[in-house]
Amino acid sequence: VKNTNYCQIFKMQIEQSVVMKLSHKEIGWDFTDQQEAAVYDMRMGMEKQFLFGKKAKVYDPRKQETVTFSGGIWDQAGKDIDVSLEDFDSRALVDLLRNAFTDNSGSRRKVLVAGSELIAALNRIENTHVITARDQVTAWGIDFSELQSKFGRLYVVFSDIFDVMGMPGNGIIIDPEYIQKHVFIPFNAERLDLRGSGQRNTEAMVLTEASCLTLRYPDAHARVIGA
Repeated sequence: VKNTNYCQIFKMQIEQSVVMKLSHKEIGWDFTDQQEAAVYDMRMGMEKQFLFGKKAKVYDPRKQETVTFSGGIWDQAGKDIDVSLEDFDSRALVDLLRNAFTDNSGSRRKVLVAGSELIAALNRIENTHVITARDQVTAWGIDFSELQSKFGRLYVVFSDIFDVMGMPGNGIIIDPEYIQKHVFIPFNAERLDLRGSGQRNTEAMVLTEASCLTLRYPDAHARVIGA
């Protein structure tokens, strides 16, 4: 079973005027710094869309074309796991892990991406003979905390996107074996000659990517709802 999705075009334009370029020489801030900050902002926007976006098609009468919006994996996950953050103890954690790793054909390694309140609840739990925690493990180029249990290994990472969306007590458990990124236009940067075209006296660069995420086997993934 595999979800379908629309690819969405993500764009950001960075500009630097001649005056700004000259003044930045005095303070050690250059166009590369602006590019780095812009890429970070763009990636944050993409992550928000990849998690919580709503799949849709909208007709733009000005451009006379249809614009597609990518659906997030939050809505694609196949089940919910409800937890009480106030009463979240080692027994509740065992139940969470059981729900995450059973009743599906998923792998024995999964990832929990969570907001600050859910992360705080996990951090308050001490190690037990059933569950052990490791402070830092690097997998897929990301630093995680790891929870080891008889059910499987859960890699935990904080995402401030949940806090930004007003969902600090929530998280999503993802099976990395069954998540796929589809890229229609690879990430690229294009320089624009705005001075040469007479539009304005600035240097500019446009960052572009068209992509989306889909989850295979939805029941291998779960929304964690904290209350």
